[in-house]
Amino acid sequence: MTRSMTPHTMRLTRDLTFPVETVFRAWSDPVAKSQWFTGPPDWERDPHELDFRVGGHERSSGGPKGQPRHIMSAFFHDIVPPEDGPQGRVARIISSFTMHVGDTLLTASLLTLEFTATATGSRLDLTEQLAFIDGCDHIAGREAGTQALLDMLEAWLNRQ
Repeated sequence: MTRSMTPHTMRLTRDLTFPVETVFRAWSDPVAKSQWFTGPPDWERDPHELDFRVGGHERSSGGPKGQPRHIMSAFFHDIVPPEDGPQGRVARIISSFTMHVGDTLLTASLLTLEFTATATGSRLDLTEQLAFIDGCDHIAGREAGTQALLDMLEAWLNRQ
């Protein structure tokens, strides 16, 4: 096997019509996150695990029936709950995580989520620094998948 690593940085911004506290809770509350942080509707899902604290872990897995599981395993490095700062209400989550399909490591990432109050709700700034491993270089697919997760987050928020 030829070993390789392709680095990539993804930056996405989403303006939401919900306060920082509401959007932060969607990422930090185990029950809330398990309702929107899912794969495609036709995938089988395993129970979502979230121990939301610095040093805590998160695990999400699932996939098409009969296929190897897609597994996301994360570790939380920094959590700043919503607080007032010089530029207004802010919050932050920093985690690192890996993505596997079955036993195959696809990516390792550092994820930074920043939540900032705006006049109409909040802005979510997502920065993911990825390492695509051993020929896995589906950058466009990964960005589309992350956009789809943000779409699911927004749809879930709108249903609350």
